[in-house]
Amino acid sequence: MNLLFPLIAVLIWSVNTIVSKLSADAIDPAAISFYRWLLALLVLTPFCLPGVWRHRRTIKGHLGQLLLLGLLGMVLYQSLAYYAAHSVSAVMMGILGATIPLLTILLSLLVLRLAPTRGILLGGILSFIGLVWLVSGGNPAQLLAQRPGNGEVMMLAASTSYALYGVLTKRWAIPLPTWQSSMCRFSSVLCCCCRAFCSRRRSR
Repeated sequence: MNLLFPLIAVLIWSVNTIVSKLSADAIDPAAISFYRWLLALLVLTPFCLPGVWRHRRTIKGHLGQLLLLGLLGMVLYQSLAYYAAHSVSAVMMGILGATIPLLTILLSLLVLRLAPTRGILLGGILSFIGLVWLVSGGNPAQLLAQRPGNGEVMMLAASTSYALYGVLTKRWAIPLPTWQSSMCRFSSVLCCCCRAFCSRRRSR
């Protein structure tokens, strides 16, 4: 049963990428980010609020870290992905999103000071070769002759942001239950998205 969880997670991420692409021309990125996290917070609040109150001292002591994690893993990643969807295909978004494990390995070496094992090195090299092959359509030399567009750059920045989120989550190991920690991050995300959403509406 535990083997199904990673597959389910990949399926959810895949659907998220497709929905991001389909909604690119229908919903403003600031609006979809705001409503998405508002809905998530409303669903979680009845179940998680008592636990958040019990752990309020721990939350207060790690508030800055929770805010940064919410910014990296949710605000930046999702917002950049939504904006990238305006000019990048869902397939390319998926391919660039697949750089997250490789970027996580690289950032772990720098941030966590992990000594690379033979398996990590081999896996990283194979992952890099596979990504280059997919992005170039089987012609790696083609990458040297073309410049990446704004959408590709934004999607790669989104992947880097999420990889750093995962690494910092591991490094800080904030002593909070998963759902209470998620609710705190959603709250910080909603504050950022609310400001962006309101600014966009005033500018219209």
